[in-house]
Amino acid sequence: MVRAVSTLRRLCLTALLASTLAGCLPYSQNEGEYELLPTETLRDDCGLLEKFQGNLQLNLQISGRVVRADFGVQNMQLLGYFLEDGEAFTADGSVANVSTTVDGDNECLLDQVRVHLDATTQCSTRFRGQLRLTYDANTDAACICELWFRFDGVQGNGRCEGNP
Repeated sequence: MVRAVSTLRRLCLTALLASTLAGCLPYSQNEGEYELLPTETLRDDCGLLEKFQGNLQLNLQISGRVVRADFGVQNMQLLGYFLEDGEAFTADGSVANVSTTVDGDNECLLDQVRVHLDATTQCSTRFRGQLRLTYDANTDAACICELWFRFDGVQGNGRCEGNP
């Protein structure tokens, strides 16, 4: 009887350790440089997508569930996390007191530029998601803009195994 309890206890501890370690395993998303390729524009108040077309890059760093990303627009750093259910992640960032132009020639001093990103891993070199970029300006309504778009985040050739 004592031996059976000891074996049962070992099996329970082994199962507990295995389930705990499974939650600590790294996510399948590679770290490094990704290009964000817009696939659908949902909102673009001030023609910002065209303005940022060459700067839509992320340098992704992952530490446990924590996601950090240097974002090419406004040299912003996004901070977020992987969601509990696996390969989806989210990140947010902001910068204050940014001077920029809107609609080609309107000079603006923005109180804040905010970014929110939601994405889901497709494979180690590719993710899909949605990004929202917001210009906030308390003094000039013509400087308030929002850009929302869906994208594919691609690293290198961006191909997932089994897909061209």
